Amino acid sequence: MRALVICFLILITAACNEPVKTNNNNPKEKFDKIESITGSDNWQLIDGVDTSYLFFSRIGNEVDVYRYTISKGDSVNTQMNNIVHRNDSVIWNWNNEKLLLTGADGNTINWQAMNTGKDACKMVKTDSVHISFVLPNGHTADLKKTLPLSVFLVRQKYDYIHGTSYTDSATILTRHPKKKAK
Repeated sequence: MRALVICFLILITAACNEPVKTNNNNPKEKFDKIESITGSDNWQLIDGVDTSYLFFSRIGNEVDVYRYTISKGDSVNTQMNNIVHRNDSVIWNWNNEKLLLTGADGNTINWQAMNTGKDACKMVKTDSVHISFVLPNGHTADLKKTLPLSVFLVRQKYDYIHGTSYTDSATILTRHPKKKAK
């Protein structure tokens, strides 16, 4: 009987030492990995001489991606794309093309074109404010993190009206109350 109890305790101990299996199909984990690279942030897309902006906004298991340009201090040509979870897959609807998430870790996101099955898009975070972005057409562009969207748009308009360049400054100015004279 004593041998049976000892064997039972050894089996329980061995079973408790098994590593916990993680479900790689968990959509929250996939979206967390995407967010660890893009954040819910505004990014300047530098593609040669063309400049546009991408704003990533995550709500649960969906990321809305707004692509826009700036003209005369206002955002124009706004296109809304999204990254959604469907049937155990994460799909990015990018400019009328569906891209399937094939891999994501702390620094890289890989997307595959659903209609061709070929690698289509890749994002590699190079540091906290830069992402190397291989576009679906194969061209490589750079993403540079900008100010929060609301501050960015207000400064763009102000810069256009007053001929200044506060948008390029990372400093967010705050208003301080005036000190009373004694």
